[in-house]
Amino acid sequence: MTNGGSLMEKFIAQELNASVRSVLNGALDERARSDNVLVREFEFNCFDVVLDFDRGVVKLQDALSSGVESSTELPLSDFISACGL
Repeated sequence: MTNGGSLMEKFIAQELNASVRSVLNGALDERARSDNVLVREFEFNCFDVVLDFDRGVVKLQDALSSGVESSTELPLSDFISACGL
């Protein structure tokens, strides 16, 4: 989870702003209204984010890097908490 932590920190520092928060909150609201929402995928400037509600995880991908260390999965609850959603 060390990579997950550093990648999450990078996402927060480089990508997370009011606009991104709004988009992510919209997806969380959509899921709260319907259990039929299983996955939502977003391509932001530097990161791709997949909210996998079915599995309860978030896949975070650094779009500007490649290799094993450019991607991680973390629990949805940890992602929500870290992003202040």
